Amino acid sequence: MELQLATRAPRRLDEFSSIILLQSGPDVQSHASCGMPYFIGGEITDCSIMAVQTPKSLKERFNIDVQVYTRVKNIE
Repeated sequence: MELQLATRAPRRLDEFSSIILLQSGPDVQSHASCGMPYFIGGEITDCSIMAVQTPKSLKERFNIDVQVYTRVKNIE
């Protein structure tokens, strides 16, 4: 859901807005939900093959700057 908001909401207000997505881990949390039963069932053991988007693909397709291994501690 967060990824959907990041790709659409700001662009509706200003198509040239700067969007930065912060991820505390190494990956963008965007996975093919149709693969979840296979992952849970153990048929798929590498979650990364279910990745729908990567930081690079989000930059190229949506012009979103994804910063991985970045944790927000506070907002001023």
